[in-house]
Amino acid sequence: MAIKTSGLGKSGLDSVFGGKKEIVQAFAKGEATGDIAINDLIPNPYQPRKTFEPAKLKELINSIKESGVIQPLIVRKAGEKYEIVAGERRWRAAKEVGLDFVPAVVRKYDDATMMEVALIENMQRSDLNPMEEAEGLRNMMEKLGITQAEVAKKMGMSKTAVSNALRLLNLPDSIRKFVEKGDMTMGQVRPLFGVGDENRMEELAMQIVTNDWSARTVEDVVNEYKEGNTVKVVREKITSLGLDGKKKKNNVKKTTKKEQDIYAKDFQNDLTEYLGTRVKVVKGRGDAGKIIIEYYSYDDLERIYELLQKSKISKKDILTRGNNFNI
Repeated sequence: MAIKTSGLGKSGLDSVFGGKKEIVQAFAKGEATGDIAINDLIPNPYQPRKTFEPAKLKELINSIKESGVIQPLIVRKAGEKYEIVAGERRWRAAKEVGLDFVPAVVRKYDDATMMEVALIENMQRSDLNPMEEAEGLRNMMEKLGITQAEVAKKMGMSKTAVSNALRLLNLPDSIRKFVEKGDMTMGQVRPLFGVGDENRMEELAMQIVTNDWSARTVEDVVNEYKEGNTVKVVREKITSLGLDGKKKKNNVKKTTKKEQDIYAKDFQNDLTEYLGTRVKVVKGRGDAGKIIIEYYSYDDLERIYELLQKSKISKKDILTRGNNFNI
């Protein structure tokens, strides 16, 4: 085990612990902060993320070359080594850069807490694809022996969002791969749960990916299946929507007030799921209204702010669901 203390100065760890020997002892007890040899770190066995996007890793490598590792990793003691609780991508990038030490905070985490922190950290950074998120939630339930409602509370998610995420695990493999690669969104997948027949689900999934259908278009086609129409009728419905899956202009009707209310409700549910917190859409006069987003801490507020910064929603989307609210 190697711990680096140079650069912290007397105002840093030396002044707190009184010298290197005491710092080493503090690290052994899991109570210290400082630089740890990069070769003494090992990946988190409960890491929910299965893939690390090369482009993002490259960006992080360039950032570390320029400014070093600014944000410390969170680790826990594991024999003579340290398991990474949060910050595995920083560790991988630092290794690529050739650093010998990285800053780290040592915490006394049991397996349950380690799993929870790793999943929360990745979800707050939007680093997980929907399938990884679903598997992480399922693993938390299985290993901690807790319910969906308890997982929702721990993760700051709605029970509906947790339930919808877990349903992804029941999809056929071909559709799961589309979701993993980002070819299909939750909004596009959700209507497929009403189809039932896996072959039809896979047929529709291929159409969705090929034609880039909106979630509303998928809902229209799925309703044809659910109403008992034959494949021929459904294909006619697909043709009437056009090759891009969007309704032709001469078929577009003015949105009624009742439809607007339904869309606003769907928007509220989708935004609740995306933000992982309670959202309420309040109708005002005419087309006006307001959106109420709840947060439970300043960290949670910052997480929501970052998600909203990435989103692109317009008033027209709320009324027509033209973009399915896939933000």
